[in-house]
Amino acid sequence: MKKTVIAPGQGTIESDELDEPQISLAIATHREDCIHVECNGLVYPEGDVREQTRELFGLVEKMLDDLDGTPNDLVKLRWYVETGVYSPSTRGTVQEVQSEFVDRPHYPAGCVVETPAIPVSGAVLELDATATIPDDGWTVETIAGEKE
Repeated sequence: MKKTVIAPGQGTIESDELDEPQISLAIATHREDCIHVECNGLVYPEGDVREQTRELFGLVEKMLDDLDGTPNDLVKLRWYVETGVYSPSTRGTVQEVQSEFVDRPHYPAGCVVETPAIPVSGAVLELDATATIPDDGWTVETIAGEKE
């Protein structure tokens, strides 16, 4: 099996023994019928929630494009939002921007986790994204859930 390491050693680290972080921005594992992509700890430390969200989706879109994928290949999004920034309006803004990148009915699963702080100055959001890029495209079926 092949593994593609995307942007290794990103960020900064304070260590007497290491000169770069020992992590990457993302990992792609090439499987028999698809490419599985994990993007973790993505931040963009400038602008408001809308701008940070748009930049993060743009970054994910670029990484997926490099692997012949699109944001429609996203299967899970986990957003970390700083306490004091999170609100139902914040979640709405994130989903509005998401709709600019992900077509219906390719809705990824997702959640928002409120956190005391994002460890990058200026960032109020952090994103973990998982994608599966199929070799032969998607057949999408939706099952309507019950609304409260």
